[in-house]
Amino acid sequence: MIFRGGTDVVLAVDHKWRDLPGLAAISVWLQEGFGLKTELVPNGLWHESLIRLRPKVFVVPILFGDYSRKLVSIAREMGTKIAVVMTEGRPNNLQGLDYMVGRHSGSGDADLWLTWSDTVRDYMIEKEVLPPEKIITVGAHRFDIYREPLSSLIMPRDRFLKKYGLDCNRPIVSWATNFTHAKFHFSNIEFLKENWRSLGLLKYPAYKDPAEVSRKDHEARVMSAEAIRKLLKARPEIQLAVKPHPSEEHDYYEGFVRECRAEFGPRVVFIGSEYIWDLLAAADVHIDRLCTTGVEAWFLDTPSIDLHLMDYMPWSVHLEGSASEALRGNDLVDDADSLIEKVDYYLKGGRPTEEMMRARQEYILRWLYRVDGNRCLEAARALAGLLDGAGVSLPGFKWEHVDALFSGVKTRLWLRLTHRVDTIRQVDKVISSGDAKKWLRAVRGALLPAISELKAKGSLK
Repeated sequence: MIFRGGTDVVLAVDHKWRDLPGLAAISVWLQEGFGLKTELVPNGLWHESLIRLRPKVFVVPILFGDYSRKLVSIAREMGTKIAVVMTEGRPNNLQGLDYMVGRHSGSGDADLWLTWSDTVRDYMIEKEVLPPEKIITVGAHRFDIYREPLSSLIMPRDRFLKKYGLDCNRPIVSWATNFTHAKFHFSNIEFLKENWRSLGLLKYPAYKDPAEVSRKDHEARVMSAEAIRKLLKARPEIQLAVKPHPSEEHDYYEGFVRECRAEFGPRVVFIGSEYIWDLLAAADVHIDRLCTTGVEAWFLDTPSIDLHLMDYMPWSVHLEGSASEALRGNDLVDDADSLIEKVDYYLKGGRPTEEMMRARQEYILRWLYRVDGNRCLEAARALAGLLDGAGVSLPGFKWEHVDALFSGVKTRLWLRLTHRVDTIRQVDKVISSGDAKKWLRAVRGALLPAISELKAKGSLK
């Protein structure tokens, strides 16, 4: 049996705040540049999406764990090709690199793998995960937002400050947190243990004890919050914008901000529902902890400080990999006094050293390939190439998959797309159809002039 009229490419969006804008841009390039039919769907609804949309190519962010094995099995029955567009394309350390793309990660099931860098591609080839022709380096597609034409979608600084009641005449420090496992110290630890077991993480030394990781994440978060409080007390002119990692529970930081506002006044604000680039564009100095946001700050020429008060397990500067290497381009501080000193330096007009600037360029080449605004185009071009000769057939398809699809699917869809907080207290992770439409509309408006120009030149083939 051959299904006609199916979707060409379905892109599964794992995280609204990390993945949606970049995947929306790839979708627009596929639609407007290559004439293909695409859909953006929540990653958690992969089963329903495969059956309902019958894609020729199904795009996922990664391939590991039990759910990926099920996805691959059904896609193979349907004749659907699997492509991976990495949205976490710079694994923090080499253990994480092996976990995400090593020989036992499930990555070998992909028909096409798009990496951020030759560093990851070379590793996959060396480990014989996939043949070289199935692994293409396209760069960090989701960082196109920092370059024209998508940079026009970043919120203007004055509008951001007005929205949060901040004074444009006083300095603004942003704090982006990433203590993503601290919440498990108090509840759901069995979930975390089982999750890491099913994903195959427990075999790696840095991830062998999830309970200890969650405990230390909690301690490091408390210590970091205290250091930030000391900064506010020492420098009354500073305004602080606190943005939790999307996978953290927000109530901890809402409480922290309430306490700070009671002590220091309205110069401390909570940023719960904004994209990181809007915050970075408004900040005079950015504080993070071995986080991708520290690298993203480079693209906006915002000084970036790593506040690293505890060194442990996956959050160790001694682990080789992309997180520790990024420190060469940032300032690393390990106590409140050093933090205050470094913030003072930048607010008084200080600049990164020439050595730091060289380290940033080397880092981008090693881990991000290029940041030039064209990475979504190159990802779309690679995906369009995968479609040559692709078709959806179901020679041995098990129709119980369809029974599973229609069993209470409307209820599941409604719950998944309207609840803001999930069972492990992540906020707004799952995209709604409205989220997808909003970003498709925005990036289409920004990209259409460039697409029209390339089409006129015959460059989109």
